[in-house]
Amino acid sequence: MPSTPSLQTIHKGVYCPICTGPPEDPVTSPCGHIFCRSCLKPPSPMGANPSRLCPICMEKRQPEVLQPRVCATENIKILGQIGETHCDEHGEKIYFFCENDGEFLCVLCRESSNHQAHAVVLLDEATQPYRERLRSRLEVLRVEKEEMEGMKCREDQKLQVLLTQIESKKQQMEEAFEQLQQVLGEQQRLLLDQLGKLEKEIWKERDHYIAKISEQIAHLGAHIKELEGKCQQPASELLKVINCICRYEKGTYISPEPISPGLVRKIRDLHQKICVLPEMMGKFSENLLLHLETNTGVTLDPQTASWSLILSEDRKSVRYTRQKQNLPENPRRFDRLPAVLGAQGFFSGKHSWEIEVVLGDGGGCTVGVAREDMKRKGELGLSTEEGVWAVIFSYHQCWASTSPGTDLPLSEIPHRVRVTLDYNGGHVTLSDAQTQTTIFAFPASFSGKIFPFFAIWKKGSRLTLKP
Repeated sequence: MPSTPSLQTIHKGVYCPICTGPPEDPVTSPCGHIFCRSCLKPPSPMGANPSRLCPICMEKRQPEVLQPRVCATENIKILGQIGETHCDEHGEKIYFFCENDGEFLCVLCRESSNHQAHAVVLLDEATQPYRERLRSRLEVLRVEKEEMEGMKCREDQKLQVLLTQIESKKQQMEEAFEQLQQVLGEQQRLLLDQLGKLEKEIWKERDHYIAKISEQIAHLGAHIKELEGKCQQPASELLKVINCICRYEKGTYISPEPISPGLVRKIRDLHQKICVLPEMMGKFSENLLLHLETNTGVTLDPQTASWSLILSEDRKSVRYTRQKQNLPENPRRFDRLPAVLGAQGFFSGKHSWEIEVVLGDGGGCTVGVAREDMKRKGELGLSTEEGVWAVIFSYHQCWASTSPGTDLPLSEIPHRVRVTLDYNGGHVTLSDAQTQTTIFAFPASFSGKIFPFFAIWKKGSRLTLKP
């Protein structure tokens, strides 16, 4: 019978109990013992279904129920190379696994009465179902990994496209501002050049005027001196030059013009151009800010929230509750009005934010802005006089917090409200963020810090700041 070096090293290893050699074309009987197929072949025909006894346990078996041990010879060879795992009871190497008890068995354990009727298999065979499950799972994981790598590649390509677009937009923006700076610089140089030329012309005409008028002054001085001398002459001498006196009386001196009319027109035209520059630049800046305006990242200030309000963890949402919250008292907190301020205040600039409005049955809300020094305790009146520029929304009535209030005949409560604060321009505008229609615009004159303002009432009502 074939043998291998590995089998020769197995002490009391796996063997056929009939020929005592390694099983050749191994089969397993229903009782679990392993034999060579040829060793169990009956010596003579015994009918259609000959019956034999197992040489080991003398249990009856049928030939047709012998199970082939697929790759058993290879498994046996592999067993000879298994590491030094030994049975605790017998000190023998482990080659089998009892599926009933879940125990590792040596050859002696396998032949014991404890495992005679159990399903005992070689270690490698016992692991096959698990290996198959692992292989199946590995295949799934490989597919998932491949899909995820593909997704990573696709998303990375998308991100690269976005980064390329950002870089392109950055270059466009830089070029646009450079062109704007170039145009403004050229216009500045042009105006400065015109002013410089006018300055030179003014100096030139001034010098000409000074020379002319100095000459006239000198002539007048000479005539004055001459006439003063005539006044001192005796009568006989004076009468002799009476004709000269008439000439002196008829003579007049014309004062020269300090600046020519043409130069005056040039100065006036350039003055008008320069005077409109602040207005033009103001409009340009306003239009630019309006075009580039972005939402301000507003969050809610929990230190100002009323006890009847619950803020979300990210401080982007607030809802009303009837259950009083256990909140520490502080001067900044609203104690009666169910209100809360934004965490960020503004001293200048233009800012905007959007609020999603959800009102419960009979509920309402107020959104807008308020002064930092507005009253926080007791009964409060929501009006511009109290430092609140806001719109009150409810299903029964909507109005602006002017003094007195201004009714707003809205057909429906907007689902999303946009608040725009123009601190320097002195405006607060509330609009429907979905339809872009203005709800109300407040003219205002601000001093001090201005904060986003929110109030809400009735169960089921909620305000959420949106990006």
